[in-house]
Amino acid sequence: MVLMNKDIGLLFEYARSKFTSTDSKIAEYFLARKPVKTIEELAAEIGVSTASITRFCQKLGLNNFKEFLFLYQEQLESTKPPATREHIGLHQDYFDVLQQLDNCMDTQVIELITAAISQHKIIHIFGTGFSALAGGDFKFRFGRLGKFVEVVQDTNSMVMYQDILTTENLVIVLSLNGLNEDMAKVVKNLTARGISTFLITSNPKSKLARHATATLLTASLHGEERTGMITAQLPMLMAIDHLYYHYVSTNRDTIKNWVSTEAHFGK
Repeated sequence: MVLMNKDIGLLFEYARSKFTSTDSKIAEYFLARKPVKTIEELAAEIGVSTASITRFCQKLGLNNFKEFLFLYQEQLESTKPPATREHIGLHQDYFDVLQQLDNCMDTQVIELITAAISQHKIIHIFGTGFSALAGGDFKFRFGRLGKFVEVVQDTNSMVMYQDILTTENLVIVLSLNGLNEDMAKVVKNLTARGISTFLITSNPKSKLARHATATLLTASLHGEERTGMITAQLPMLMAIDHLYYHYVSTNRDTIKNWVSTEAHFGK
């Protein structure tokens, strides 16, 4: 359980869209920095059920009221200036993402994807929004190593591209939440036609993962993503870092030869 330095106010903000009127009453109590109470005492004072308080805590991404009280008590007792707490809290969020990544990153899948990158000259990156921005980073980095990378940034274009791609193409789909139904149909179509299609996502239950050649799981973002405190493409960029590092490590001779050839033509 990693809860240190999570800001109560920010947790409320990212969960506010899910709040009922009962949740808002509970939040108001704590925003007013009122005394710590047991769940039974709090329920009686606010006029809600203990089950409502438990559901409120779960909407914040916590397991139970005990975890919430840990955070609340910590912030009541904190004497650090707000700016310092925010600074430390952001570092803790980074640490949480790194810890998630360490737990979910599958080296066998990384090897599988980098082997496919080695075997294909043309790579198509499918991704929308923040994932498309991460795709731009992939294009820049692998483009310098002699790969032709095309980033397809909207689902309509993906639908059109799927019919012109062949087994000579490699497709890497970037979707942090893995919930895009249209992309799932495209992935199903591509793999059915024998086109290597890999998925990078934080959602192990994604429909896209059911049809992809293989899926590389990366870290997920919860409250931090919605508040914008951590850039939403960070987990994707971390996964790309792992792919790039492994690719360079296992293809040094090929990369060295390509770079020397390019240098010759550049003179």
